[in-house]
Amino acid sequence: MLPEGKKINNQTALTHVLTSPTPEALWKLRGELIEAGYSERSPVLVALDDFFNYLNDLMASSTGREYSHFASILDMAAVAGVAIQNLMNEEGSEDWWRRFIVGAVSEGLMVLAARQYVKAWEEEMNATYNAAAWKLAQSYWQLSTVLRPELTSEFRWRLVNELLWPIKDDELEGLVKAGLIVRYYQVLLLAWLNLPA
Repeated sequence: MLPEGKKINNQTALTHVLTSPTPEALWKLRGELIEAGYSERSPVLVALDDFFNYLNDLMASSTGREYSHFASILDMAAVAGVAIQNLMNEEGSEDWWRRFIVGAVSEGLMVLAARQYVKAWEEEMNATYNAAAWKLAQSYWQLSTVLRPELTSEFRWRLVNELLWPIKDDELEGLVKAGLIVRYYQVLLLAWLNLPA
């Protein structure tokens, strides 16, 4: 819903948001929409704010996952190095197998503990996906009330729920969910921007 007599001066920011969205591209588009006369409470700016927050969370969590994954690899390498060094430094071979088994079990437990970094990140990302699904459900509900005011609340909710079900699907890979959420936001922005005033 572009305010009467207003237009976006430069389609470049919108093109960037639709083709390769980044927080910076959303920032630029926000400025253009404000300059075009959109109010802070307009549905398109609310959706843009939610999209910005999602991308920021996604980028921060992705960086955190990479660091956690790298840290767990370093932990595993360090643990293996210590185990080998301990085995090589021991004098006598009579207890070698016992030391090997005890060392392997304890080092294996340390490796499993290190892998929990990555699992923790995955749970954190699920929270990010759920928060995005919540915001998208609100936004698509609002959009549907404008586009199809005659729908009953029950039917409207069923449609919104069916639209967003992939985000809630536990079987769907996280990266696919992340990409779908981006696409849902892009479609939402386009819908709001193309509605007649």
